[in-house]
Amino acid sequence: MNRFFKNSSEIINFLKQYTSRAYLVGGAVRDILMGKNVNDFDIEIYDISIKQFEEIMDKLGAKGVGKSFFVYKYKNFDLSLPRIENKIGYGHKGFEVKITDNPKIASKRRDFKMNSIMINIFTGEILDFWGGRDDIKNRVISLIDEEKFQEDSLRVLRAMQFSSRLKFKIDDKTIQICKKIDLSDLSKDRIYQEFEKMFYSKYLYYGLYYFIKLDIDIKIFNQKFCFWRLWRRFLTNPHYNYFLYHLGIKDKRIFNLFPKKYKKLPKKLPKIVTNRFLFALSLKYPLKEWSILNNNCCKEWLKKNNLYENRYKPKNIDLNNPKKSILQEIKNYDKIIIKE
Repeated sequence: MNRFFKNSSEIINFLKQYTSRAYLVGGAVRDILMGKNVNDFDIEIYDISIKQFEEIMDKLGAKGVGKSFFVYKYKNFDLSLPRIENKIGYGHKGFEVKITDNPKIASKRRDFKMNSIMINIFTGEILDFWGGRDDIKNRVISLIDEEKFQEDSLRVLRAMQFSSRLKFKIDDKTIQICKKIDLSDLSKDRIYQEFEKMFYSKYLYYGLYYFIKLDIDIKIFNQKFCFWRLWRRFLTNPHYNYFLYHLGIKDKRIFNLFPKKYKKLPKKLPKIVTNRFLFALSLKYPLKEWSILNNNCCKEWLKKNNLYENRYKPKNIDLNNPKKSILQEIKNYDKIIIKE
């Protein structure tokens, strides 16, 4: 917490001119209490009107990134007014927003107790209305309010990816509520983003377990999976442990779930990732842009061979038959799985 105060003196000194109540909120508080490094911060500013808030943000030079939700961006800070959200329409953005100066009511809109803790940026006072610190201590993910939780279907996927990132269990009540929630209103982008967070996490087996336990597999992929069979795939093929990629080997229709901008896939998918395959793939684009490959497995190898930031450029090309010469050069690479 001391690191936050040390690195945030500019924003603290600026805001103290206008209010005595501004709170650090959300995942940053959770991560600070867990002793993690935090680079991005959400701050809720109390006791000012909407008009005052806009004038203050303009004076600060902050940029509005979600004005309908009263959210502005300044450097690595998201600054907002405390609000209440009520579901009035379809989809992730179908909410009516009202301002409140009651921190307990404002914190009730958070998805999980562990994300509802607030810290006064001027005094360091901690507000924990819903038992978030206990959940962090017990490594548990639990919802705050059953009715409010069900208004946003994205929270089901967030429970899955938080579990995978933090190695937290999801409590029984939250599991049962998650299983009741329809996920059909989620966009491809939102689905993909939450899966991507999970598959680049440290404790993937937690995420895979809740992917099945919360019935996300049925609701999104229309099929039920066995956890142990699924996990064995990642144990035997640790070099590209991306679940959707494995599914795509069997049924390429899975890729219809991807937003178009993420459909950077080869037409023919191999069962193992080899040097040769990576060189061939990088002819089209730098491999850091290939979102299906988990570059954590071979990132250093890709950088060493100049395939991470740049496209592969063959050394000897026969201008009379460039395609054949490129394929011939790629064939010279070993058929081995990448190892660090």
